[in-house]
Amino acid sequence: MKKKYKALMLDLDGTTVHNNPTSMPSESVIKAVLKAHKKLSVCLVTGRPLRRTEPIMDILQITAPTVLLGGSQIIAGENREYVYERPLQKEDATHILKILKPYHKQLLIDEREGSLDYNPSYKPDVIFNMMVNHLTLQEAENLLNSLSSIKTIEAVKVVSWAEGKIALNISHALATKQHGVFEMAKLLGIETHEIIGVGDGYNDFPLLMACGLKIAMGNAVAEIKAIADYVAPSVDDDGVADIIEKFVL
Repeated sequence: MKKKYKALMLDLDGTTVHNNPTSMPSESVIKAVLKAHKKLSVCLVTGRPLRRTEPIMDILQITAPTVLLGGSQIIAGENREYVYERPLQKEDATHILKILKPYHKQLLIDEREGSLDYNPSYKPDVIFNMMVNHLTLQEAENLLNSLSSIKTIEAVKVVSWAEGKIALNISHALATKQHGVFEMAKLLGIETHEIIGVGDGYNDFPLLMACGLKIAMGNAVAEIKAIADYVAPSVDDDGVADIIEKFVL
């Protein structure tokens, strides 16, 4: 007998939508998600801020909690109010900005209500995320090594919106997608083994590790496919619709 799952947790970029800031779900994915709502809680687990997530929440009619900024924030799906927040420690933010000095032109900072490009006059206050964009793989690895001495942060590679490039996402050590799933499970009153997790990128490794059923997209990086229980068709082939048909409906 097929296991009955109680929640489906979907990454966005490269999973539910194509990997670009303006992409929206395909008609097949929209129809599948709307059907899935009748069977379980459909949740989004994304590195995007709220303003870039809300249009997709609206079209998919998401009413369950949503993880934003890779685990730094969680909002209630219905009223979009923040129910969980874990910003960077202020002293860590100052230290990180010094390390990132050669990359300040590529730096995006996420505060509570929005994102801004770094400028030299910026004074760190409450920062949830820093994103260093347009890196080569070697630059990303070098930065990961430089940041590794700060034990209270999490730095992870992200597939960039810029083709052929890598971004580096920096957040509190307790603000990963894994922590987001744990908090969501509490909010939904379910166990993590009752959750299907779906992702494609490096930062989805903790998402999948937190879930009972681990699903990688066909376009996923090798590290995600290696831990997956099932590899779905790619985002180009509406893999999320396939997943819902096989494991939900």
